[in-house]
Amino acid sequence: MLFYSINGVQTSHVSVSDRGFAYGDGFFTTAKICDGVIEYQSKHIERLKKASEILEIAPVDFGQLNDEITELALSYSLAVLKIVITAGEGGRGYARSNMLKPTIVISIFEFPLHYNQWINEGISLGIAKTQLGLNPLLQGLKHLNRLEQVILRSELDKLPFDELVVTDINNNVIETTSANIFWQIGKIWYTPILKNSGVKGVLRQQILTLFPEIVETEAPVSDLQKATSIFISNSVMGIVPIHTFNQRKLNNNSQVFMQKLRELM
Repeated sequence: MLFYSINGVQTSHVSVSDRGFAYGDGFFTTAKICDGVIEYQSKHIERLKKASEILEIAPVDFGQLNDEITELALSYSLAVLKIVITAGEGGRGYARSNMLKPTIVISIFEFPLHYNQWINEGISLGIAKTQLGLNPLLQGLKHLNRLEQVILRSELDKLPFDELVVTDINNNVIETTSANIFWQIGKIWYTPILKNSGVKGVLRQQILTLFPEIVETEAPVSDLQKATSIFISNSVMGIVPIHTFNQRKLNNNSQVFMQKLRELM
C-alpha cells in the first residue's frame, strides 16, 4: 500500500465497532490513477453519491472528498485509488444511531502491471460453477458485502483460466469474477442488463453511453458459445480482450471501443 487515511488521518486502523466491519454497511469504488489524474473521476464520485442515497448513508461532503483525492493523485504516475465509505461507528445491533458519522477510507495501491499484458495479449475465460444470488435491492451497487466474489475468486484460483464468467441462479450471464462482460454475435454487441445482481461498473456505463447500440440483455451462458468476440472491463484494468472462451479461440474486435475511450482521455 502506498497511502492510506481514515477520515483525513493517516492511519490504517478501523474501529471494531465500525458498521462496515460489523455488517458490511457501506460501499466503495476503485479507480486508476494515470499521470497524476484519476480516470473517470467525476463518474466515480457520482457512483459514490448514488450508493450513499440508496443506502441512506449521510452526510458525506463529496465536494471535499473530490478535492482531497484530486490533490492526492498528483503524487502518483500510475496507481490504484480505492475509496470506502461506511455508515460509521454504530455499536451493537442493526439499527443505525442518528448520531452516526460516516467513515471515509482512502487507500492508494500499486498498479497491477500484469494488466498491461492482458490488454495487449488477451486472456482466457472459463465458466464459474458458483452462481450469484438475486438481490434487486442492491443490484448495480459496489457495496461491501463481497462474500460471493471471495468464493468466486477461490474457485478461479483452482482453475487454469485467467477469469471466469459468472451467472446468477437463473443461469443468466452477469459478469466475471472482477469485471463486466461484453460479447459479439454477428454484428451485434451485448452485455448483461443487471436487473437483479451484479455491479454496474464505471467503465461499463461509459461504454454504454458512447455506444448506445450495445444491447443490454438477459442471456444464458450458452449464448456466449455463439460469440465471435468477447471482452471484459473495469476501471482499473480497462478493456481486456478474451482470446479463448472454454478453450475456443475468439477474434479480438474490441479495438474500436478502446480507441474511442482513448480519444476521450
